[in-house]
Amino acid sequence: MKAPEHVSQGWSYKAEKQSHSANDAHQMLQDWPTLVGRAVDDITHILRSEAHMMETSMSAALEARLASAIATLTIISVITCGGVCVLCAAILLLHQWLPLWQAFGLAGVGVLLIGLAGYGIMKRRTGSIVGAFVKNDRES
Repeated sequence: MKAPEHVSQGWSYKAEKQSHSANDAHQMLQDWPTLVGRAVDDITHILRSEAHMMETSMSAALEARLASAIATLTIISVITCGGVCVLCAAILLLHQWLPLWQAFGLAGVGVLLIGLAGYGIMKRRTGSIVGAFVKNDRES
């Protein structure tokens, strides 16, 4: 008795499928190093791209900060020169009625009082800002 055609074909198909899946498994095992290598290359490429973008944004931010710092330093220098000129003018005005050493002393005391008042105002403002941050942290 002869086996039906579809049975013999099914048997050979199963055998072929098993040998094919064994080949696939062997080929997949050989592909793992390639896949891992590609994954590492992709991750390296992503990290390089991210580093380049960060470097670009950092350099732009640094340039902006540097330009701002130079402008601020220039403004402070101009204000300082103006303040020195006004102080000298005040000393020379006081010198018309007082000896020069007394005019300098009086101007020095005035500048010290203005400096201490400014320091007190800044300290009070900084304290209130720090207090607000501490209060917000406690509420969180």
